[in-house]
Amino acid sequence: MESPLRNAAVGPYDDSWLTPSWLLQHQVEAARRIKAIIEIFRGALLADSVGLGKTYVALAVASHYPRTTVVLPAALASQWNRVSALVGVGIRTVTHEALSRRAAIPPSDLIVVDEAHRFRNPNTRRYERLSCGVKNASLLLLTATPVVNRPSDLVRLLRLFCHDSAFSVLGMESIEITTSKRDFALLARTAASAVVARSGETINGLCGVLPRVRDGRVIRAYSIDRRTFPSLLELVDALRFPGSAVSQERELLRLHLLHRLASSGAAFRESVRRHLAYTDRAIDAVERGGSLSRSLARRIFNDEVELQLALGDVAEPSGDREVKPAELHADRSLLTDLLIRLSGARGSNPKARKVKQILKQRSGHKTIVFTTAVATALEIARVLDWSEVAVVGSGFGWIASGRISVDEALALFAPIARCRSAPPRSMRVSSLIATDLASEGLDLQDADAVVHYDLPWTPLKLEQRVGRIARLGSKFRTSDVYWFAPPHALDRRLRLESRISQKVCDQIGLHVPSTSKVGRAHIVNKALNERERLGRTTGRQEEKGPRFAVVTGNCEAVIAVRWLKAVSCLPELITLSGTPLYQVSDFASVEKVLSRLLTAPASEAAPPKTLFDCLLKILRNRLASADLGETSQTSRRLARRVLSKAREAGKRREPGLLATLDGVLDRLRQGVNAGGERRLIEVLSDRSSNDQLAGWLNEQPVTTNGRPAFEIIAALFGDGSAAID
Repeated sequence: MESPLRNAAVGPYDDSWLTPSWLLQHQVEAARRIKAIIEIFRGALLADSVGLGKTYVALAVASHYPRTTVVLPAALASQWNRVSALVGVGIRTVTHEALSRRAAIPPSDLIVVDEAHRFRNPNTRRYERLSCGVKNASLLLLTATPVVNRPSDLVRLLRLFCHDSAFSVLGMESIEITTSKRDFALLARTAASAVVARSGETINGLCGVLPRVRDGRVIRAYSIDRRTFPSLLELVDALRFPGSAVSQERELLRLHLLHRLASSGAAFRESVRRHLAYTDRAIDAVERGGSLSRSLARRIFNDEVELQLALGDVAEPSGDREVKPAELHADRSLLTDLLIRLSGARGSNPKARKVKQILKQRSGHKTIVFTTAVATALEIARVLDWSEVAVVGSGFGWIASGRISVDEALALFAPIARCRSAPPRSMRVSSLIATDLASEGLDLQDADAVVHYDLPWTPLKLEQRVGRIARLGSKFRTSDVYWFAPPHALDRRLRLESRISQKVCDQIGLHVPSTSKVGRAHIVNKALNERERLGRTTGRQEEKGPRFAVVTGNCEAVIAVRWLKAVSCLPELITLSGTPLYQVSDFASVEKVLSRLLTAPASEAAPPKTLFDCLLKILRNRLASADLGETSQTSRRLARRVLSKAREAGKRREPGLLATLDGVLDRLRQGVNAGGERRLIEVLSDRSSNDQLAGWLNEQPVTTNGRPAFEIIAALFGDGSAAID
């Protein structure tokens, strides 16, 4: 039975779809919601918490499309191929890494992007290749953590399939303007219609199925001899990184060194040597009259992935900066001194000894120890004497006998989760020491504990790490989490804990799944839970009464509206309350109003006129906003260029080109996604031809002109006989 209030509360829902039999019940609901969202927006964001089976939901949706391409990290390719073969859904795969090397996405009807948070930066090559490769395809983004560093992360993901005014009928005229004004409450309320984001706590039937996460205390341990630590900090503080022309880049380099020092002496030593090699190359270049380039730094630090990503977010310097040899020699002296002092601390690793104690106490259980550096992982393995230990990182695996593939290492550690036979006793692995290569998407629930040996820069990694074991299919009732944090003197410089905490606050404010903060591995985003609870409340209660009713109580109302354009219909729940009346946005307040109205006795009075007046004002403003068309700066700039082309075509008497340019203008007014804008910028060169412009038009999703309309499908009105609580 259709449930209009429920659908309006939780968003689009296709209850007519007979989903594949291999889906669990909570995955059926997600798949039906995602399918309906894609039909409206040509894309959707599935942001269910880690471990709920987003892969299966995506494959169920893919079963509706002739050609599906999955864009994924290379480390997850074998897992996706295994699961897709198991359920009988054909896919093609393209890796994130291949897109970064300018690979193209093949013609597709559906593109699924796993670990989609990796596409949050529009300045990267992978974002450019994905956005331009979407074209007419529908897009499904999968990530448990759509907000990694800042609220704009969510916006960049939505723009991969949404145009700037896609949510205008819901009250957000422009995604771009709303973001610039930092009106994140409006962004969260409206964008929720394109997002499915649930946690285990909000899904009926999962209580007791997912392991309960249990946190241990936070351990602050030195990675090298404590007496050596202060002098190393002083030397790092004194470095000036003169080869970097951008102050932000210099600060990143310093933070990176400190981060490696927090990890281990081995990781710090490796990074110092790389800095020394770069400085030597820089000295040679300057003394020969050459210049320094960003590419040189990238080559020197090519294995340090976190630093590579950070450098990629820093703008290239506007011009060459004169570097004095004396400055480079001063840094070289400091780096050499660092290596000398480190040599005196070899063999001392209090932090690794602490983790050895934890693993000894957990004898008989499997544990994953996460680090941020391969050098650290190998050093821990040596402290553990390689006893039942495997290491994975940088695309390789290691056990006591030597190097093996990552798949082999993971299969030795988690044969059940990886669908492999148990290894012989001599090959048994009870401890996996891993970099964050193994934190994304992999099934490793043979283990029941995670150790955060190093803190990452973002809470995203913390959530993903725990998600490897606290997931569907685990046989354990509890997953233990152990925490390490840098000594206070080091964290005052790194500010890792405060950075992580602030990013969690941003996630909660945007109604997306929250991750973890130091010492607490499981944070529930109450806003998300309230949205899902609101849907359950309306679904149970509205069947008991009419869809249109007046009840005794406050002057307030809940109205289910269906926005219509062509074959698309977008449901919305509009809640009015307060004095003067206003639209209630947060889900907790909406649920309070709805509960009052659903449980109040019927009234014979007419709905208060003030409620109708307020509702009509909102609806008229929405329609007027939709009439404005696309308002983003990029689209306006492109429209001006198209008009300039049209004037030139008119002078040359080219009616065919004029007609095509008119079509381009019309499509811009309707709105195009980020990839459409990028492609049009390329096409609108001085030499652009009619064929190129027509090709661009053919690449854009077919849209239907016409003003949207609305239909009120359910309404509950309070008659105003009581004062608002």
